[in-house]
Amino acid sequence: MGTVVEKFGEMVRKNVEKNPLRALELLRAGYFISGKQMKYMPKHQLLPHQKYAAVVSNRAIRAPLTSPDHSAVVSVFTPCELLHAMGIMPQFTEGLACYINGAKAESAFIRFAENAGIPQTYCSYHKILIGAALSGVLPKPRFVVNTTLACDANNSTFRLLADIWKVPHFTLDIPYRSSDREVSYVAEQMREFVLFLEETLSQKLSEKMLRNVIRRENRSIRLYQEFFNELSQKVLPNDMTSEMYKIFLTHVLLGTGEAEHYFELLVDDAQKSEPSNNEIRILWVHSLPFWQRSMKNIINFNPRVQLLCCDLNFDVMVELNEENPYESIAKKLLSHSLGGENTRRTDRILEMAKLLHADGIVYFCHWGCKHTLGGANAAKCILEDAGFPTLILDGDGCDRGNVNDGQMSTRMQAFLEILEAKK
Repeated sequence: MGTVVEKFGEMVRKNVEKNPLRALELLRAGYFISGKQMKYMPKHQLLPHQKYAAVVSNRAIRAPLTSPDHSAVVSVFTPCELLHAMGIMPQFTEGLACYINGAKAESAFIRFAENAGIPQTYCSYHKILIGAALSGVLPKPRFVVNTTLACDANNSTFRLLADIWKVPHFTLDIPYRSSDREVSYVAEQMREFVLFLEETLSQKLSEKMLRNVIRRENRSIRLYQEFFNELSQKVLPNDMTSEMYKIFLTHVLLGTGEAEHYFELLVDDAQKSEPSNNEIRILWVHSLPFWQRSMKNIINFNPRVQLLCCDLNFDVMVELNEENPYESIAKKLLSHSLGGENTRRTDRILEMAKLLHADGIVYFCHWGCKHTLGGANAAKCILEDAGFPTLILDGDGCDRGNVNDGQMSTRMQAFLEILEAKK
C-alpha cells in the first residue's frame, strides 16, 4: 500500500503547477477510493467508532472538493453551528492539510506557498492550504470564515485566501479575557455573522434548524462526558490517526447527526472495553504526527501504551442554550482552553490528566505554532509540579521534510521507559 500511495502522491505533486485541475481530479479520485476502502475494508484493529470516524472524516473532506459552492473554508475553532443550519459544509485548514499529507503530496503545496513568499517558519498546515489555493488546485468556496482564537496565522491566512478567491470573508474576533462585556461583544458578532450568511447565501437562517443543530451538539457533549468517565478506568485501543479524525467530530462537525452517532459509538466501545491493567497512560497535547512511521510504531495500538486523548479534543465541552444561541456560543468561544492566558490551557490539561489517571504527558510543539511553543516550558513546570512527568517533543504535524525522525523516536522511547520504571 505504501508504494501505491507514494506513486499516487508523485502524480499529484507533478501536476500541482502544470495542471492543477488534474491534481484536483486525482485527489478527488484518491479520496473516493480510500473512503470506500475505509468503509468496506477497514483495518482490523479499529474499533467501531474509529472505523466510523474514518469514513465520516473522508466524506467531510471530499464534499467541499466536489461541491465547493456549498462549502466554506474555515479555521478549526470556527463555530460551525450556523453553517450546518444553513446546509454549508465546512472545510477546515488542518483537516485538509492532513489529508494532503496522507496522499504524500504536501511537499508540492508547501513549496508552491514558499515560492510565493510565505515564510518557511509559517505553520505547515497553513502553508499547505495556501499552496493549494494559490496553485489553483483547491476550488473556490462560497466564502471563508475564521476566528482569531489561539492561532496567530488565522488572520493572515484567511485574509489572503479571500483575496486569492475573491470571495466574502468574515472574522470572529475573540477577546483575550472573558466577562459580560466580552460575551456581549462576541454575541453581537454572531448576529452579524448571521446577516453575513443570509446575504452571501441569499437565504434566511431557519431557527428550527439551528435549534436541531444545538440539540444534537448538546446530546453529543453529554455522551462525550460519559465517555471520559468510562475511559478513566478503562483501556481503549487507540492510534494517532484516529485521534486526529476525532478533531472533525469535536469541532467542525459538532452538531451534525454524524457527530452524535460517533459519540454514541464511542461510549459503547468504552463501555465494552477492558479495565485498566497497568498500561502506560499518555495524555497528548496539541496535534499528532500521525504520518510518522517511527512514532506510529511506538504508539499505535501498543498494548503497553494507552493514548488517552489529545487536548485539542477536550478544549471546550459546554452545552449551548437553544433559547439564547448567540450568547451561549459566545460563552463557549470565550471559555476555550486555548484562549486567554496559557495557564487556562495548562489547567484544563491538568484537570483531564487527573480524571484519566495519566502517567505522563507529551507536549508536542508543532512547527510554527507560536501559541504552543511559547507556553511549553511554563506548562511543563506546572504539570510536573503536580506529579505528571512531561516530555516536550518538537516536530511537525504535517510536513515530512521538517522532522528529525531519529531524535524524536529516541526521546519518546526513553520517556516511556522512564514511565514504565515508575509503574
